[in-house]
Amino acid sequence: MINQQLAEISNLALVVTIVLYVLALIGFGADLASSSQRRGDERLARRDRAELSAPAGARVPEAVPVGAGGAGGSGSVLAADGAGSDLRETADGAARGSTTGSAASGTMTAQRYAYILASAATVLHVIGVVTRALATQRVPWANMYEFATTSTAVVMVVFLVFSIKRTELRALGTFVVGPVLLVLLLAQTLWIVPAAELTPSLQNSHWIYIHIGVAILATALSILGAVVASLQLLQARHERVLAERAAEEEFPEHWGRFGHVLDRLPSSTVLEALSFRIHSVAFVCWTFTLIFGAIWAREAWGRFWGWDPKEVWTFIIWIVYAAYLHARATARFRGSRAAGLALAGFVAVVFNYTIVNTVINGLHSYSGLG
Repeated sequence: MINQQLAEISNLALVVTIVLYVLALIGFGADLASSSQRRGDERLARRDRAELSAPAGARVPEAVPVGAGGAGGSGSVLAADGAGSDLRETADGAARGSTTGSAASGTMTAQRYAYILASAATVLHVIGVVTRALATQRVPWANMYEFATTSTAVVMVVFLVFSIKRTELRALGTFVVGPVLLVLLLAQTLWIVPAAELTPSLQNSHWIYIHIGVAILATALSILGAVVASLQLLQARHERVLAERAAEEEFPEHWGRFGHVLDRLPSSTVLEALSFRIHSVAFVCWTFTLIFGAIWAREAWGRFWGWDPKEVWTFIIWIVYAAYLHARATARFRGSRAAGLALAGFVAVVFNYTIVNTVINGLHSYSGLG
């Protein structure tokens, strides 16, 4: 029996969640914009001070920040000579001040405002998922709409939990909330279906809790990993260009205001390590998704493997992520090449979730879209 009142509460909670995520995204964006403006002003101020103090005709060294650092570092800086140490301290201080200085003083910064909004939205997001489950008296992941709302809730919970102590990760808020908001908008406009009972083929099996639950966690980690891998590629190119220009120009610039945004983020090496950790756990989850799915298939259809489109594409995802982990363990394939494989794996995830669910018919056609 479906509780329509709870189903309506769930839908309303998710709509309000989208509004709060929009406001949080604006806050995170404003934080990045203001920090990039500060970095641009600080770079100009350092150049002016250096030009005033340098002898006439002398080449002025420039410190080039290539990442605000993270768990493993405090902002790499290239300096032209010994005087660069002072500039390095200035850049490091700016990097730390942009994320912790204002917070320590107790003022309401754009980042803190965005983080509070994102936290409130995530709580409401989880409430929406839970009330959907209560309304249907089953797990809230029986179709595309429910899978999307549940997996994005997991993404936000993981992001917020890791950002509690490692506050430098909050600078990634724009790039995490953005994809989550996009998926929720698609879910509320294209994939939404009325609350209903499970189809007969999904009833009376405990594997729907285990198999699909692990698949949701795997998908959520793949989304986070793709975000970090994308930023790693951008940051690596940004650092490489700045290093090349630092040897040729007095005051190198790259990508303008967006370059200052990348200066705020952790370095490419920190992002690569974070991406590897996320994808390592995701790979384990995809492995158990395959194993548990095969066991469930044996119970439901009498065979472990039948080359169903969903089975095939899940196996492709597993292969690509296995190739990524192997590449990451090989010295000459680390960095951008390995990140490219990680993004290829995410493309396979997206294809599996969208095209396979809606276009290619198979035994796993549970999108609910008819």
